[in-house]
Amino acid sequence: MNLFNRLVTILLFLALVTVVPLLLLLPEPAIVFAQQVLTGVSPGLTTFQRVIFLLMGIISFIVGALVLYLEFRRPPRKRAILEKAAGGEVEVAVDSIAQRLEYRIDQLADVVKVTPVIKPRRKDIDIELNLETTPDIDVPAKTEEVCQVAREVVEERMGLRLRKIKVNMRHAPYPESS
Repeated sequence: MNLFNRLVTILLFLALVTVVPLLLLLPEPAIVFAQQVLTGVSPGLTTFQRVIFLLMGIISFIVGALVLYLEFRRPPRKRAILEKAAGGEVEVAVDSIAQRLEYRIDQLADVVKVTPVIKPRRKDIDIELNLETTPDIDVPAKTEEVCQVAREVVEERMGLRLRKIKVNMRHAPYPESS
């Protein structure tokens, strides 16, 4: 999307750089030309053509609004700020946090697969853990164990402040019996 935004911006600036100076340097011919075009087009428009122009206007408005939104939205943060840093500010990559959580939680019994999603905030982080477990587990106990390990990894071992943990649990299928 970044390439699309740049392309649209470049094209718009090229149009502005050429059209605006021409309009400011030669206002009379520009006004005469616009009047001739509009008087020539206006009476000959059919209802179908008016609907087409209306649809093109709506589409161009939507595309312009989308490009503006994409241009001004903030990209997601890829680093978390360390809470206890002596002598400076330390940032930890979100990938590193996810990798460490995945490694530690995957070692727990009855956990088949874990996919952590880290959302850094200003001074703390939110964690969403997507777990796949064996079918015969005690869900509340396993959830508590996973949350405890996640807190230990994030707060004690990495020095980050944890705001919220969300665990999405899915059970692996039962083995088929013959």
